[in-house]
Amino acid sequence: MNKKAIIAGIIAAISWGTVFVFGQIAVKAGYHPVVIAFIRFASASLFLGLYQFLTKKKFFLDLCDVYQFLILGATGIFGMNVFIFYSLKLTDSTIASLLMNANGFIIAILGFLLLREKINVFEITGLIIGFIGCYLIFTGGNIRSISSSQLSGNTLAALASFCWAFYSVWGKKTKLIEKYSPVLSTLWASVSGSLMLGLLIIFAGIPFKVDAKCILIGCYLGIIPAGIGFTLWFYSISKLKTIIPGIIQFFAPLTTAILAVFWLKQVIGFPIILGGGLIIAGVLFSLKTDRRKYEKKTMV
Repeated sequence: MNKKAIIAGIIAAISWGTVFVFGQIAVKAGYHPVVIAFIRFASASLFLGLYQFLTKKKFFLDLCDVYQFLILGATGIFGMNVFIFYSLKLTDSTIASLLMNANGFIIAILGFLLLREKINVFEITGLIIGFIGCYLIFTGGNIRSISSSQLSGNTLAALASFCWAFYSVWGKKTKLIEKYSPVLSTLWASVSGSLMLGLLIIFAGIPFKVDAKCILIGCYLGIIPAGIGFTLWFYSISKLKTIIPGIIQFFAPLTTAILAVFWLKQVIGFPIILGGGLIIAGVLFSLKTDRRKYEKKTMV
């Protein structure tokens, strides 16, 4: 069991839990979703580029790999962010967070199809337990709170979830993370996605209206959840079976719920407490097999 990779995944997931709170604040304030996404990943690209420059590490890609980073940028940066920020205009941030971060199911399926990774009963059970925890946090056990949301917004959040799952698995399948490091891989995926977002703004005639608040939100979302969070995620994905980080990602909606309590003054009810416990239990349960294997290796 790679403890560093697990911790990296948890930190990444917790940072992503803040995206839905600040993202909702931004779109409700009238900032265009594509503009927010562009500022987010332009700042992420600058942050990671500065890091690579200051540490004097490898900066450029081999030409043969450029198209792979275009695929990563189109899915994990462009597609995922356009879908998720538009969904925040049409549905509740809590529902969007649930649908987006429940992509452990999709990651597990793609990991099996593209990477031939086997899924054991502990991982499947942990995935189900974690999803139930998310459901309780955001619905209080009442299914009607989901069905009242607009279908279009929920659909966009689900599409964002698929884009992220593909980005995660494809990054590992192509072995780009191993070849270039998590930081450089995230940098060039971010650069390619930012260029696509910029082109969309230009050719779609999207008004680029920003102020200090928009820039601050965009820079925070770019440096912490994107620049640092995406890099830690790639590191976690490269060291673990893809389904494990997929389950760890359930910490994101848990973080969103906690922030909603302190930031939006929502009341903590029993469903939130129970749901949070189930999320943690699901993560620990999914790691049970890996822990046993690790203990056996240390005993040999």
